[in-house]
Amino acid sequence: MTRLKGDKRLKNSIYILSIRHGLMQSIPFLILGAFSLLLSSFPLDAYLDFIGSFHHGAIVNILTTVYNVTLGSIALLLIVNISYSFGKLTGDDHVFFYPVTALVSYTGFCGGFKEGISIFNPEWVFTSMVITLLSCTLFRKGMAYGSKMEKLHTAGAEYLFNKSIQAIFPVVCSVVIFTSLGGIMRALLGDINITNFGSYFFLTLFNKVGKGICGAMLYVFFVHFLWFFGIHGTNTMEIVAQRVLEPVIAINKEVLQSGSIPTEIFSKSFLDTFAFVGGCGAALCLVIAILLVSKKSHNRKLAKVTGLSVLFNINEIVIFGFPVIFNPIMLIPFILTPIILMLSSAFAMYFGLVPVVSHSVKWTVPIFLSGYIATDSIRGSFLQLFNLVLGVLMYIPFVRISEEKQTKEFINSTKAMTADMAMGEAVGIIPSFLSDSYEHHFAARTLASDLRNAMQRNQLQLYYQVQMGNDEQLFGAEALLRWKHPVAGFISPPLLIALANEDGFLYELGLYIIERTCKDVQMMEQYRKHMDISINISPRQLENESFVQDALNIIGKYDIRNTCLTFEVTERALLNTSPLIIERIQLLRAKGIAMSMDDFGMGHSSMMYLQESAFDEVKLDGSLVKNISDNDRSKEIITGVIDMAKKLNYHVVAEFVETKEQRDILSSLGCDIYQGYYYGKAMPPKDFVENFLKNKSA
Repeated sequence: MTRLKGDKRLKNSIYILSIRHGLMQSIPFLILGAFSLLLSSFPLDAYLDFIGSFHHGAIVNILTTVYNVTLGSIALLLIVNISYSFGKLTGDDHVFFYPVTALVSYTGFCGGFKEGISIFNPEWVFTSMVITLLSCTLFRKGMAYGSKMEKLHTAGAEYLFNKSIQAIFPVVCSVVIFTSLGGIMRALLGDINITNFGSYFFLTLFNKVGKGICGAMLYVFFVHFLWFFGIHGTNTMEIVAQRVLEPVIAINKEVLQSGSIPTEIFSKSFLDTFAFVGGCGAALCLVIAILLVSKKSHNRKLAKVTGLSVLFNINEIVIFGFPVIFNPIMLIPFILTPIILMLSSAFAMYFGLVPVVSHSVKWTVPIFLSGYIATDSIRGSFLQLFNLVLGVLMYIPFVRISEEKQTKEFINSTKAMTADMAMGEAVGIIPSFLSDSYEHHFAARTLASDLRNAMQRNQLQLYYQVQMGNDEQLFGAEALLRWKHPVAGFISPPLLIALANEDGFLYELGLYIIERTCKDVQMMEQYRKHMDISINISPRQLENESFVQDALNIIGKYDIRNTCLTFEVTERALLNTSPLIIERIQLLRAKGIAMSMDDFGMGHSSMMYLQESAFDEVKLDGSLVKNISDNDRSKEIITGVIDMAKKLNYHVVAEFVETKEQRDILSSLGCDIYQGYYYGKAMPPKDFVENFLKNKSA
């Protein structure tokens, strides 16, 4: 339990989350830069000659520029994205100051632009991330202190002006402290560029360890250990790769040209080609393992989507999407797999089974081709194939375990959200599921995104719950939204509506439900000529001036002749009587759409709508029906509703009718229509047709 709490604290740390979010926000730019590098250096002579000669190298210049401003400036991307994420996660309303403060503090720490734009190069990644997090922390504390200095506030001035004045103290502190710190370090150490302390530390370490097997193993370990915590390990260790490991290639070339057999195995190209198959963590092995054993459609889809990128050793999407980052289960294979592949490749080269790498290969060159180019032998490609199979076998058990853990965590979060939704409905306060302060907001955002995607792919279903008349004949049915999530199973409809509302696509979801219902009704009419079908809509839709026309346009596309469509709106949602809403309701009714007030309980707002004759039907509050057998007050309220409905010529529908006793009591009180488990659960359209429409008289 203590370990689990520790994992949770780690995952919820503002520093960890800032790094994770910042890197994920940088993914589009990193991929753009990687593909620019790939396209500018793909190892085909005819292709390189073409792009080099086309309009005097215009294509090469464009690709080089794109690389320089994306992957070549990764430190800048991470400073902006990590600091912005940090500011958002604090919940402060002055997020803009975080990236600006971090960028200026980092630039000051590095001594301005004396190093040119090189301070944003990959080898500065570790330093830039550390300074970014420290400066954001200092700025946050400074703002908290500044908020107590009421004298800084100017009454009557613009809000942003007061925030800017309040930010003077923390900005000055952060910039001055880091600029001074960088200056002191350079003054004390002279020519040694200690300000890039990440590269300085690793370069010093590896100069002592050397470039043999120990150095190579340590390099692989650090690259992946840093990546696991969201730090771009490959770029952080770039200076080691270029200054310690890659010079081995030049040595091997000289030996080869002298007619001897090269023996220096461990180079950057060796690791890129034979250990980092598909990118860090042998990502191609992970993708294939997911495709082979994953039981979850979203993971298989992720593997298919990332397949092309990992072929060119671009691994960010899969290691963040699966995820590997901050996933303790995946730490072992993520570090161990490339180490094992490195050792198997070194073994093959040491014993002469495969030639030693003697040609530099860009890390974006795809598998098999890179193996051939690096060794100048097809045996290099076969060694990659062997490593690929070995890596897949190593990943398979961990993929299964991690997927089980993902599933369990997501299901538990979904259950918690469902419970919170039910409690919120009971007290009348719906939680803000997508808010950063909500405990399960990551799962909520995933669920909302999946819901939107399912709607766009026409994967949401409607189930139909039968409504029976007092004569025990079919009256109609209510269309109820159902969605079976590929991981969490069926999701509570109220939760779906709340997520759609909070994520801003409730209007589109409402129109989707209307259209899906119309499709089903058109199919049902061949079995039944006369019935009513109820569709739940949101008052937010009625508030939209386009809703009436949008709904009528959808209905007009379908040949619905004999079915009466009824729009249901809950009484709780109609607290504010609006002339516009009443006008739109009347427009719908004029076009043949009936209106029903759900969860009717004789509230003041309900009476206002009934006085306007805006509804054709009322549905009794479910709590009244559930208690009708034991609660005389519920019976009295229902009696009053039914008496009023008869005078005003409304239908009365009783939901949650679960027993014959409830049905008989309601019948004795004069109720018209019944809906509930006593007659049947909600079911898919085909089952509804089989059970209630086929071979039934119209």
